[in-house]
Amino acid sequence: MRDIKPKGVGARPQQAGQPLDAISLDVASMIDPDAAAEAWERYRRGEANAFSHRIYIGRGVQTFEDIRRRYRLNPEFHATVDRYVQEFERLILELNRDNADETATQTYLNSETGMVYTMLAHASGRLNGLGG
Repeated sequence: MRDIKPKGVGARPQQAGQPLDAISLDVASMIDPDAAAEAWERYRRGEANAFSHRIYIGRGVQTFEDIRRRYRLNPEFHATVDRYVQEFERLILELNRDNADETATQTYLNSETGMVYTMLAHASGRLNGLGG
């Protein structure tokens, strides 16, 4: 399986000053994988508001709210989130072109990188509006 991490974002960050590093370290543990998989299924079926705070566990809701606030207030963070989300989506589209098997897409969405994408896309309003 190909590595589809968006450019500039590693699984384990090297520099603590990068805006998404702290988020990417722990985000997989802040999302309930079953609830996220269910939300993605509902989203694919076209259900409005498929994503909600229900997918987050532990500090997940607090982290989601922090990301949402920083996204609104910090232009540099906003741009970084947008780049990450756009690159992940580009890679998913490429994967879908190369492989008609939807299980590969699900595997990427359920990976640590996919969980980071889910939280960032949700917090930035890309998945059915802000909040939830």
